[in-house]
Amino acid sequence: MSLFPALKATFYQTDFSSGQADTAFKLLWQQGQHQQFVGTAGCRLHYSCWQPELARAALLLVPGRIEAGHKYAEFIADALSCGYQVFVLDHRGQGASQRLLPDGQLGYVDNFDDYASDLKLFVDTIIQPACSLPLLAVAHSMGGAILARYLQQQSVTAVKAAVFSSPMWGINTSPLPAAIAPLVVKMMCAVNGTLSNKPWYLPGQGPYQNRPFLNNDLSHCAERYQWFRELYQQYPLYQLGGVSWHWLAEALQACTQLKQRRAPQIPCFLLRGAEDTVIDNRQQLLLWQQWQQQQPLLPAVTIAGARHELLTETDEIRALWFTAVNQFLLQVADIPAQAPQKQDQHE
Repeated sequence: MSLFPALKATFYQTDFSSGQADTAFKLLWQQGQHQQFVGTAGCRLHYSCWQPELARAALLLVPGRIEAGHKYAEFIADALSCGYQVFVLDHRGQGASQRLLPDGQLGYVDNFDDYASDLKLFVDTIIQPACSLPLLAVAHSMGGAILARYLQQQSVTAVKAAVFSSPMWGINTSPLPAAIAPLVVKMMCAVNGTLSNKPWYLPGQGPYQNRPFLNNDLSHCAERYQWFRELYQQYPLYQLGGVSWHWLAEALQACTQLKQRRAPQIPCFLLRGAEDTVIDNRQQLLLWQQWQQQQPLLPAVTIAGARHELLTETDEIRALWFTAVNQFLLQVADIPAQAPQKQDQHE
């Protein structure tokens, strides 16, 4: 039997129009624990967790840029129904965590590795004292870069396996050619620093916009997309706009650094959307191939017809995601199970 329970979608899509899904997600959120802890350099970080007593494993969810953990209510419900405890962290500068600038809408981080340091603190000081069940990590987009950096920096970690869903291992810098983008971005950071003491948005970007479903680059599922947008209208605290030149410089450097370290020394799995235009799919696949040369890894799974957000896509695409992940989980069955879980110390 696999160390981790199978993950199965609970298929809430048909209930969105009736309001049943929204009601279920509100109840789910009320049942979670929502707390804060102090991250790197004193930044206040928000996290949420659910710890049913009969769970067989735990799941660490690492969101992408602009995302609050609340956005993953459906996936959290999926995981809980399959026997997982769930822990999710809002990254610094977004969600319900502390914003880093007076303009809380501007995407910014002092150093990209601050994200990875925060994740380490979350695992070491929040998750491990409360739970010693086997820990599976699932990371999306920017969260995939953060999780990869964290895993590459740790010789020992509580995370026993990692699923990377549309990870940001390369950034689509169009219309800037990828070859010159780092140089241009570095130059613009210098210009910004010379002319102003406030970070600038990238051209064409600004505060959060409630963009319509038509022509979006995230998902083909109108119901899930609309639910996410309505959530961010209901909770303006979650809203985040475009990125700064400094954030982009840090992110590009982090993507380069991922190629300079060895592959994480735990079982890993990569899923990608064939229609993903948000990240650089080519760089993503190159890093995976590099990791495959260093340790045995399953081939990456590319889901036809899928955009960037695989977990908020259509029922059909989500079903393919869950099926592929469960096949991967069967491969990690020989990892020794942990001791019985500890009592929750954060109630």
